[in-house]
Amino acid sequence: MKKFRSRGGRFERRASQANLPPHNPQEASGHGADLDAHRGQARGAPAHWPDVRASRQRHDAANREIVFGAEPVRELVAAAPNSVRVLNVRLGDEHRFAAEIDLVRASGGRICALDDAALARMAGREARHQGIIAEVREYPYAGFEEVIGAGYDPLVVVDGVTDPRNLGALMRSAEGAGVSAIILARDRTVGVTPAAIKSSAGAWVHLKIARCGNVARALEQMQQAGYWVVALAPGGPTSIYNLDTTRKLALVVGSEGSGVREIVKKTADYVAAIPMRGRVDSLNVSVAAAIALFEIARRRAADATALRPS
Repeated sequence: MKKFRSRGGRFERRASQANLPPHNPQEASGHGADLDAHRGQARGAPAHWPDVRASRQRHDAANREIVFGAEPVRELVAAAPNSVRVLNVRLGDEHRFAAEIDLVRASGGRICALDDAALARMAGREARHQGIIAEVREYPYAGFEEVIGAGYDPLVVVDGVTDPRNLGALMRSAEGAGVSAIILARDRTVGVTPAAIKSSAGAWVHLKIARCGNVARALEQMQQAGYWVVALAPGGPTSIYNLDTTRKLALVVGSEGSGVREIVKKTADYVAAIPMRGRVDSLNVSVAAAIALFEIARRRAADATALRPS
């Protein structure tokens, strides 16, 4: 079982299958109920909760992504309730999570009531689920042609970032700098996972995100669509502070270790670097992207101010 964890909440992709047994009042093992599929009343639960004795709840955990912990789930549901396929809530906590239940149900998600043991099995032995687990739908990526055709400027291309926390931080910085769309390489690059969602602090829901196959070919398509491609790399001949920001730009960032690939540098119109003042010669990819994107935003704002009639 492979787990993704971060402070304030935990994320897990489970590759096994968990089968919950039928309810037996004499058993201490976990059991639960599908609130939207049954009617009745469970022992010790309010009248609108179903009879857990009438259900056999099976959870297919193969390739499933879950977000758990009260605050992470609340952030997720507030930002994108339609991203939740199933919201699992601890029996007795229906009032505590009433707002989240209503939002998910209104967006077409399913609500399940589980006891603490069942939630603990779903979240993992060392996890603190805090009474709520969201099973997340697969992220609905936008089409590559749709994104470049819309002319988003600047556009960020991510090639080789494998840490979902770095991707989340990058999305947060990009959205804060005014970016509206990101393209992720399909190979050697992490997708929009629960860990990335958590690290983005809600920014992901405001971004149009697409995937592309061959990155060099995708950059050529961007150039044909009017973009000037900027590969962000240490040692590049162009300073990010001297970049021509009047053009429609696509900023490419590379992997955490080796940076932008040579084939990408050869395809790019510019290879730009951030001048370093200290003894360390490189930056974390999300930090480097943030510096470049905010510099582009600053320069464009300054140009717009200069062009305004006095």
